[in-house]
Order: sequence, then C-alpha cells, then structure tokens
Amino acid sequence: MKVDKWAAMARPKSLDGVRSWPRPALFSLCVLLSGMAFGADGFQARRLPANQQIHLDGTLNDAAWASAPVYDSFFETQPVDNVAAKVRTEVKVLYDQRYLYIGVRAHDGEPGRIRSPFARRDKLSNDQDYIGLFLDSGGSAKSAQVIYVNARGAISDGSHSPAGGDNFAPDIDVDAATARFDGGWTMVARIPFASVAYVRDGTAPWKLLVMRNLTREQRYRMYSAPVTRNTNCILCFATPVAQLNDLPTGLSWSATPQLVMSRNRSEQTGSADVRTDKRKLSLDVKLRPDSASVVDLTIEPDFSQVELDAPQLSGNTRFGLFVPEKRPFFLEGSDLLQTPLRAINTRTIGQIGFGARYTRRGESSDLTALYANDRGDSLVQLPGPYGTGYARVSEGSKAALGRIQFKRGDLVLGMTGSERRYAGARGYNSLAGPDLSWQPGAYDRVRAQLLVSATTAKADGHGALVAGERSSGHAAMLDWSHDPQNWSLQGSLEDVSDGFRADNGFFSQVGYRFVNGQTSRKLGRTGPFNEMNLYFYADRRVDRSGALISTDIFPGIWIAGPLDSEFELHVKPANRTRTLAGGEVLTTALAGGRVGITPGPVLARLQAELTYGDQIDVLATRVGKGGTLTLYGRVRPSERLEFEPTYTINWIDGKDGAEQGQRLYTAQAAQLNGIYHFSAHDSLRMIAQWTRTERAPQWYALPVAARSTQQVASFVYGHTASFGTAAYAGLTLTRGDAPGSAPHTAQNEVFLKLSWQI
Repeated sequence: MKVDKWAAMARPKSLDGVRSWPRPALFSLCVLLSGMAFGADGFQARRLPANQQIHLDGTLNDAAWASAPVYDSFFETQPVDNVAAKVRTEVKVLYDQRYLYIGVRAHDGEPGRIRSPFARRDKLSNDQDYIGLFLDSGGSAKSAQVIYVNARGAISDGSHSPAGGDNFAPDIDVDAATARFDGGWTMVARIPFASVAYVRDGTAPWKLLVMRNLTREQRYRMYSAPVTRNTNCILCFATPVAQLNDLPTGLSWSATPQLVMSRNRSEQTGSADVRTDKRKLSLDVKLRPDSASVVDLTIEPDFSQVELDAPQLSGNTRFGLFVPEKRPFFLEGSDLLQTPLRAINTRTIGQIGFGARYTRRGESSDLTALYANDRGDSLVQLPGPYGTGYARVSEGSKAALGRIQFKRGDLVLGMTGSERRYAGARGYNSLAGPDLSWQPGAYDRVRAQLLVSATTAKADGHGALVAGERSSGHAAMLDWSHDPQNWSLQGSLEDVSDGFRADNGFFSQVGYRFVNGQTSRKLGRTGPFNEMNLYFYADRRVDRSGALISTDIFPGIWIAGPLDSEFELHVKPANRTRTLAGGEVLTTALAGGRVGITPGPVLARLQAELTYGDQIDVLATRVGKGGTLTLYGRVRPSERLEFEPTYTINWIDGKDGAEQGQRLYTAQAAQLNGIYHFSAHDSLRMIAQWTRTERAPQWYALPVAARSTQQVASFVYGHTASFGTAAYAGLTLTRGDAPGSAPHTAQNEVFLKLSWQI
C-alpha cells in the first residue's frame, strides 16, 4: 500500500512509531544548555560500597539509594512546550563493577489512575505511564541506547539516533522492576556494563536524558532537560553523568544455543500431501574483546518463528515494498547502517549457514562490518524507472557489507561498502560511497550521500540470475532543512542512474531524477488545540530522458489536541503520473486525512486514515474512482489482555464509458493481534491475518485472477526466564486460494523452540 507523504508530516517519531515532519535540532542551543545550564547540578553517579548491594525489587529502599544524589529538574514538552513539569520526578544513579543502576521516583497526585498494563517486550505504547532512559555512553549526541519501562515493569529497548529516532529492533541485556508507593511509583533499571559499548579511558563523559510519559485527559511528556518540541536531536539535551569512574573493561562473552523442533504438513490440490519433521540446533555467540567492541557469530540460525510481518496491499503497486528487519543477529549496530539512501537492507539476506559481525564504537569513529553465507532461495530486486522486476536466486550467495563513520563535532562523515556474490559463477553486485550529516547552525541540517555500483549478475529470459557484462551506475542525494520556532523549510534532490543496483540494499526504483520541497507554518497552541501546523508540499520526478514520471503537489493542515488526539487533512487537486515508459500521463485529484485519539485505558488507541478520489489502476493503466481506508485500534479489556485489530481496503470503480460505476478492483488486508499475559514471564499470543484481492476480468485486456485469498493464523505460548533464555511452543495455519489461477494450498506447522543463554 502506498503511504501518502502527509503521514510523514505529523509529529516526532516516538514510542508508538508515529513519525512527524522532520524538524532539525536547535543544535547550538542544545549543546549550550546541556553543557552549561545543567553541568553543575546534573546527574551525580555514586559508586556502591563493597558491602552494599541493590535488590532489584523496584523500590528505592536499599541503604545505598538514601545517600545517592537526587536529580529532579524536569521540563514539560507536551502539551505545553518548555515549561516546568507539573509533577515531580526524581532520578538517582548508582554503579558497581558490573552494573549501572538508575532509580526513578515518579510522583503522581492521582496514583489510582496510573496506567500499568502487562506488555510484551518492545510493545509499550503512549497510552501507558512509563519512564524513558536515553544513555549516550559516547557523549557525542549521535546515538544512544534507549530503555522504556512502564509502571508494570514491561520494557521496550533498542537504540536511538537523531536521524532515525527510536529503533526497537535491537534488544539490550537489561533488567527492570517497579513498585508503588502512596504518592506514585518507582522504577529501578539494572544495566550491565557488558551490554554498553564505551571507551573506558575516553575523555567525553557519559550523558543521560530521562523522559517521563503520563497519559490522562492530556498526554504529558517530560524530560530531565528543557527539550524543545521542535528538535529532532533530543540527545543534544542529554546531561553529563559525573563521578562515573574506573569502569570495567576486558573480555566478556555469552553463548546462546537454540533448538527448534517442528512438524509440517503441506497440501496442494492435485498433489500428494508432504509431511516433514525438522530438528535444528543453532548457536549464537556474542564476544566483547573490550568495552568498545562486539563480535557476533551465528551458526545455522533459525528465523522461522520470528513474528509475522504485517500484511501489505501489493496488488495495485508497481514497486517493491519495504519490510523492516526483526531477526536478532542483524540488529547489533544496525543504527550504523542507516543512511539517507537505503544502501543496506539486511532483509535481502535469507537463510544463513554462517554469519559474523564486528561492531566498534569510539569517541571519534564507529564501525560495523558483516559477512553472511546465504543459502536460501530468494528474489533479487531489478528496479527500473517505472516499476520493480525480480530475478530468482536458487543456489545461494555470499554477502559482505559495512560502514564506518567519523564524528567531528557538528559533522559526521561516513563510508559504506557492500558486495553480493552469487554461487555458481552467476556474477556479483557491489557498491561503495561516502555520506555526511552536518548541522552548521541552530536551525539547519544538511545531509548528502553518493553511491557507485558495479554489477555482473543479470537476469536471463527465464527470470534467473546469470553472469553477464559488467554495468555500473550511481545514486546521489542532497537534502537541507531550516527549522526555526514558528516555521520550517525543507528541500531535497536525488539522482539515480539506470544501471544502479544495490542487492544488499533497498532501491525499488532507479533511473530517475527527483526534487521536492516543503514548508510549514507552526501556529503552536491555538484555542483548544495543543499544536497546529499548516504545510505545503511539492515534488517532481522524471526519468533519465527528462520524461515526467510523477508530480505531487498539495497543501495540508495538522492539529494535535487533548487525549493525545491528532487530525490531518490534505488536498491533491492535480497530481500527474506516468506508469509506463512512453505511456500516457494520468492526472488525478484526491483528498485524504487521518484522525487518531486515545480515549482511555480500555480503548487505548483508535486511528483512521482515508484517501478518496481518483485512483490509478496500475494493471490497466487507467484512472478510476476509489480510495484507501485503514482502521486501527488498541483495545485493552484488562491489564492482562490486549487486542490490536487493523483493517485496510483499497478499491477502484470505473470512471468512464461502459465501466463507469462498476467495481474494477478491491484489495483487503486484516490483522488481529491478541495477547494474554498469565504473568510477566508467560503469555499466549494469537495473530490472525487475512488478505483478499478481487478483480473484474471482463474489464481487463490481460488475463487476471478474479479472486485470490490468503489466511494465516498463529498461536504461540511463550515463557521467558531471563534475557536470552526462553521457550516457545506454537501452531501456524496457512491457507491460499486463487480459483481458476492457482491450486488451493494449505500448510500446518507445530513447533517448539528452546533457547538458553550461557
């Protein structure tokens, strides 16, 4: 499903994964505030005496907490920007030779209204009460480990960077516990130094930013520094942690064997049933030669029980769809591979026989490099200006990739390299190139990247890769943004040649030039609303001959209000699109919008997104009338039970001639996630997915399937004993049906997965 550009213009990327129109940091001001205003009275770490220890019970009752310095300077960012927080929050920091302890006392005048549901790891949401910890062990404001803990003790963790926001894919070896007191709740996080990358004798101090979320009739967002709502660099406000000395270093390691046992039955109309039993033992090893370096090794990993990807509507799109990475081996240092262009996308690597990764973080530079032996049957994207083709790889490949970045104050310089070599002498694809991110002033940010590729792996007439003549290409981009308090301006340029390919990355389109610009007038608090923005967006995309591919021009308005509500509306009066080289330019007019609200602890979130008007039927290259509707909800009948239903429909009706008013195309996708928590360690999860595509064959010149349907149901019981030690048992049922076009298929699988960390 195509996501309208206004969806990227709503608000800052936060815990619930909602992204706003990017806003550059007030960088110089941030550094001044964090380095001067809070330097003297910032966080003061206290080393635990040898005869004392911290009990991880969520309270601050151990004797060591009583003598720890208190930090309580918190500021509200939402709903009112940069004012003193209305509720008191206290932070204390302790450490010993193994752990960093951060204790928080969150005072609350209405403790009976604290929202503290059970939640799976990395599944917290903004309708809950939680504490956020941004730990910048390099002190550079370029990246941090982020840990969110709700009032129940559930954790969301990962990495955070100014460019990418929160990334919950990596998991940190961290424990946390919470407790209640008469006037609020307390939280203690225990972070092993072995899970944090840092230079032991570095000159830059560690920095910490603490965030508190409190949702009632309003959503209150508070920080341990005066973080401005406009900034996209909250790490620039992080405060140094004083007296954090003589930290441990040296060799540490962990090994996690995994055993997967499964029984599978596959059925296909007209063929005999196929039954398979599988037992697979795999091993993950994490080795830390010193406090700044990590080596990850994996042997025969099994990713089959990774959480299902959300269904996407792909029946009326010309380009490949991006799917985020969820597999554990690829997540260490994944933030270092995020660049303005998607040069690296590890989802292109399928079934690994062996993989190795090295990551090092320093004061002035960071590095990550990865090698994987891909033995799986997979597809390779073959992008063009007007669509994405594919070639099948059946004999495996070897993938190597990496990136290094140099940090020089306001400037970050990077270099990316990648190569994919296909077995059976079927050729290769490689790319390399520099990138930069520069914040030259208080309101400005500049990013640029250049990639050059070389390819000999080409598709033959049967859709398979074979070695061919070497071709080369390039991809380049430049963007700039200027974002003072009351308005913003942003523009970007892209130039991608026809011969460019990134087999270890994600480029669904090449052979184009692109320019865009957008501006916004930020009205701030207006009447009953917390924020109001008026914006205007325009872009133009042409192929290498200069022929138009598309133009997109529209104004819009975005409003945020009480109950964490938001409303967006935009109008596209005359967009133009060409779907085929040399084809007709199609003109469309449509409008769209989105509304979301958090009514309360039971109806925790409701969202609806709609576009309506002219729709392009890609397969027939015509304009019809229709739209796309997406509905989402988060319902929590009790603190132990949660449901998340999602439904999307895209439809096109005939607009002219005999087909006027006739339904030409309908695609639907639905997903229901449900989970019941027996305890903090035990849960039963259910996922039901359904997709259906329907076309009216009489209105298409080419043969099309009248209907295709796929259904997936997954039930998984999980028990998590500790980080890396868990057991899962589950059942997955899959059904596929396309009458008259493909045989009916069915697959049933039961599995047991055990992992234990040594």
